[in-house]
Amino acid sequence: MSNPGYSDLIDHAFAFVAKHHADATGFGPATTNRSANLAVTLARYGCDEPTVVAGVLLSLLDECPLDRRPGMEAKVNEKFGPAVFVSVRDATEPRYDPEGRRRGWRTSKQEFLVHLLDADPRALDVVTAKEIHWCGSSLTIVRRLGPEYLPIGSGVALADIEWWHGSLAELLATRS
Repeated sequence: MSNPGYSDLIDHAFAFVAKHHADATGFGPATTNRSANLAVTLARYGCDEPTVVAGVLLSLLDECPLDRRPGMEAKVNEKFGPAVFVSVRDATEPRYDPEGRRRGWRTSKQEFLVHLLDADPRALDVVTAKEIHWCGSSLTIVRRLGPEYLPIGSGVALADIEWWHGSLAELLATRS
């Protein structure tokens, strides 16, 4: 980011998440923390303003119920423009199949990897920042409480987490 000072657009993104997350999923501190951590991580690595804004908005689309998603996507596109919209849309994991049924964890991750092959480059930065944050948070949880408290879905083994991060790293290496 060329100017590490105040950004009206980033400030607006935080306000937008605070306003709309309450409507979409029930706003909470974990969402605020994740948005802030993604923004800080992306800024530290020198990402441009649209990428940082996409990182802030990711939690909103990531957790938006399927029936409200088209409306939320339209609002993001209208308020933040197509560059931010495409980045955040491409960084959002496809958790539902075309019929609206929730996919299993591994199936969702496999489809996400295929999607990321052609995703917007900014989206790759956002996904990477999300995983950096997840890994850091997970290490803290394991040190404080133990591995049984990791924030992973039921039926997801640590070997699955290893597979995901290894597969993502391979994909990112091909896109560099």
